Amino acid sequence: MTGISPRPGVEAALGASWERCERKYKLARDTARPILRMQSTEVAPRLEEMIERTGGRNGIFRQLSGIAAETGACMVLTDTDGVLVRLEGPEQGRVIFEQNGIAFGSCWDERVAGTNGVSMALSEGEAFTVRGQDHYFALLQPFSCTAVPLFDAENRIIGAVNFSMIDRGNKADYLFARQLLGTAADRVQRLLFERQFKDAMILGVAPQAGRDLMQHDELVAVNEDGIILGSTARAHLLADADNPAQLKGKAFETVFGADAAILDKVPERVVSVRREGGSSLLITARNHQLGVGAQPGWRPARKADAPEPIRRRLGPSFRRLSQGSDQMAAICARAKACFRRALPFVIEGASGTGKSSLVAALVEGERLNATQVMTVDCASLDDTTEDRVYFQTLVDQARVAGALCADILGPVTLVFENVDEMPKFAQAGLRSVLDAFDPIPASDGVPRIIATSRRSLIDAVGQGAFRDDLYFLLARTVVSLPPLAARERLDRLATDLAASLAGVEVEVAPEAMERLCAHHWPGNARELRNVLQQALIAGDGRRISGVDLNGLIQFVPQPQSKAPCARISHNGYDEATMITDALAGARWNVSQAARALGMGRATIHRKMKQHGIIRPD
Repeated sequence: MTGISPRPGVEAALGASWERCERKYKLARDTARPILRMQSTEVAPRLEEMIERTGGRNGIFRQLSGIAAETGACMVLTDTDGVLVRLEGPEQGRVIFEQNGIAFGSCWDERVAGTNGVSMALSEGEAFTVRGQDHYFALLQPFSCTAVPLFDAENRIIGAVNFSMIDRGNKADYLFARQLLGTAADRVQRLLFERQFKDAMILGVAPQAGRDLMQHDELVAVNEDGIILGSTARAHLLADADNPAQLKGKAFETVFGADAAILDKVPERVVSVRREGGSSLLITARNHQLGVGAQPGWRPARKADAPEPIRRRLGPSFRRLSQGSDQMAAICARAKACFRRALPFVIEGASGTGKSSLVAALVEGERLNATQVMTVDCASLDDTTEDRVYFQTLVDQARVAGALCADILGPVTLVFENVDEMPKFAQAGLRSVLDAFDPIPASDGVPRIIATSRRSLIDAVGQGAFRDDLYFLLARTVVSLPPLAARERLDRLATDLAASLAGVEVEVAPEAMERLCAHHWPGNARELRNVLQQALIAGDGRRISGVDLNGLIQFVPQPQSKAPCARISHNGYDEATMITDALAGARWNVSQAARALGMGRATIHRKMKQHGIIRPD
């Protein structure tokens, strides 16, 4: 994603351009018709070459043309010489652009057209906005011009795409154009990159956490030896390199800290790598594009009609969330239906009931990658200049996401955690986003918006803490997660969760299960997970006994009205069973078992003899 913040050298670059125009090229600022135009016969072959170099008629520029027409702008496509080979915009408004030189065949080389967005983007190699007052020629000063360079698979500039519009002095217009064009330019390069390196393994590399909705992963192609063959335009920035050429020919593991070969052996083919300084990178093995298989020697060949299933482990699946509860299964199904239809909805529930896990399951179910999901913790937002700017940027990015089709940007998801604690300024911004979007059933082009809340959001409305108009836009559906104590079959959930934590089937002794079912679980599923994890550590990792729960939860007799577990038949937790469980959990280390039971070593030896407890062979 092209950066949205002005570079420190922007003013210096503009000043240097003006100086060249005045002193080197001897251009007169008040020239009546400064822009030169080529004949259509000269431009036609340039257009065909541009179509070929940008990957053919892929629909990206047609999409931009439609957005330009809706916003009153003109989309301009130029080649490396700055010659305008394609111009699209509103029919009624194009006349004023053409009268001022923004026309088919016009040349935007700085030596002819003075300081302008196209020439600055091509010379600087990155997105550039030239406001009306920044244009060298007075004739162009009614217009703003935002241009983004286009790169091929080898990171060579092949042209530029530009939005020209009447300059209203509105920074939001510049930001919208930069993000929109930057996303489209990224898509063009990715298409070219995937075609050129179709026989190599392509890896996606992205920061694991960020505050940028428009952020894409960068692509890196490697051969069977893990050597980098090429990368997209900004991959080198993630490796702290100066330019893309510094990555080529180096081992992927040396540059990014992960062996590319291991990605085929891990769940979802995703690994997280912590870098020096504490930041992390998310590295993903992407599927090969255009139906082309892997390079011979990279992976063992597989039969096309018998693909090897992808193994998953510990994923936040709907099955695990709804284990032992028909009520939770129905809730998950309703949330999934809303998510697929891009309907905004709210997930309510006390701490630990599984709000974040449900969001993760929804994202995993749609196979979205990390760069397509933006999570905002509303409780961490303060009414400061920094947070106001951040949230306004997020709102502007959501506008771009809504304008672009899914084929260019991909489906994006906004998650607002603790939305009941969202400051007033952010509520106003979120309302503007929701007001602009009308969800279309089964549409991938509309950003998906989910909010979570630890308390009833309608109660927050009644208390004046949350806007009522925002509530009815956001809460198309309210999904309320029940507390753990209200789940129908807690024994099934506990057994499944213990097996997930241990990585093997775990036996939960009857007396231990009775204590688990009798507990009221104020911390809900999060508390259950912690208790089971500590119990597995205390025992042998394959069986949880009542002894393993000592100090973790208190035994409370189960009320007659509460029946969350299956009927448990046992003869009581007698002393012999308790001692045997303690010894088994300690792998028959008598001293360790004695400490777990709170008795001396001599005492436990005496009781073992008394009950006839003998260590198994």
